[in-house]
Amino acid sequence: MVNNFGETEETVENLENLGCVDVTKTFNQINKQRLAKVAQYEENISKSGLSDTQVELIDHDEQILKSSEYDDEETRSQFSLRSDKAMDRYIDPEEKVIGDMSSSMYDFVPTSSLKGMEDFVEETDYYNYYKTDARDSVPVQVWRTLNMPQHLRVFVFPRNVMDMFPPPRAGLSQNLNYYCMDGGSIFPVLALDLRPGQDVLDMCSAPGGKALMALQTLYPKTLVCNDVNGQRLGRVGSVMEQYCGVDSGVAEVRDTITFSRCDGAELLDYGAYDRVLCDVPCFSDRHSVSQDGDNLFAQNMTKHRLKLPEEQCALLKAGLMYLRPGGSLVYSTCTLSPVQNEGVVNMALKALWEETQIKFFVCDLSPSLKPFKFMCRIFGKKEGVNLGNLVVPNLSNNFGPTYFCKIVRKM
Repeated sequence: MVNNFGETEETVENLENLGCVDVTKTFNQINKQRLAKVAQYEENISKSGLSDTQVELIDHDEQILKSSEYDDEETRSQFSLRSDKAMDRYIDPEEKVIGDMSSSMYDFVPTSSLKGMEDFVEETDYYNYYKTDARDSVPVQVWRTLNMPQHLRVFVFPRNVMDMFPPPRAGLSQNLNYYCMDGGSIFPVLALDLRPGQDVLDMCSAPGGKALMALQTLYPKTLVCNDVNGQRLGRVGSVMEQYCGVDSGVAEVRDTITFSRCDGAELLDYGAYDRVLCDVPCFSDRHSVSQDGDNLFAQNMTKHRLKLPEEQCALLKAGLMYLRPGGSLVYSTCTLSPVQNEGVVNMALKALWEETQIKFFVCDLSPSLKPFKFMCRIFGKKEGVNLGNLVVPNLSNNFGPTYFCKIVRKM
């Protein structure tokens, strides 16, 4: 991601010389062609004399974009864990019979009370967060277009090129020239659909890449970077200093930033923001295979891991309450777990419907994300992700995993 508060044009030229693909330029070109075809298709439908009801039943993009440029059969054959299969992975000790004898697993437990079991978390509790019946009741509206500002410059290497970017360096402005981040991480910020003059909250801001990307749009009037961990919040402040400058920064951009150290679920800023990014702590699938620190799969983290959906749900519920009417929130994780992804969205929305009178709907971004197929693999409803979208790693474009779901508060 090119830093607009550094030597922008020089950085763009250097990245182009490295053979990188300009994501912003490529997306806008493909999207322009797509929208022109959609407009032509709608005009033809109008001339055909079909009723409004008949037109609504037609998926414009599916009719238009059935071509090799967009249709990826490989992605259709690869699915996440199906919700109806999730519970099959749990063994119920009351029902499980050992061998040919009618003995349940409980018969082999030597005592009815074990020391240290007070805080025990049943793994069934984890899978209970992932319900299939609630998803059908979630209001979903199709979101057919996505805005990518021209001055938000993002570059990636072409497919099958696994080169490393040179380390960022400072120019005459003393600010670093670009920020390196996982390719999937750009989508939660793009899904926010930021507009000029908006108040933005990043609930779990560390390490700061998504907050910096929001600033690179040059749109936020105010940006609140919050994190519960002081050391991690310090990392966000360091990123802002390295890329925006010291004191007030370039064009006084740092005056728009406020740092907050608090549990995101306890900010109490009800109805205060136009946009909220809720990028919650999660399994961090990719990190767990490469580092020991903050690894939720460590033995001593079992309880915390199984209780994680509750924490994520609390953050999401609070984030939705922080929205102004008409505002948007994007919930995101870096895990493939359907429990922490769709399961948490279901759980949070169900709770708010029961506890408040506020109405929300989930956006189906799949049509608007089609132009990004040149860049990475993004699963949607056709691939088994019914709410939100999932960037799935693969050998040719190893981005993600990143799950993101856009939720809008009704007026």
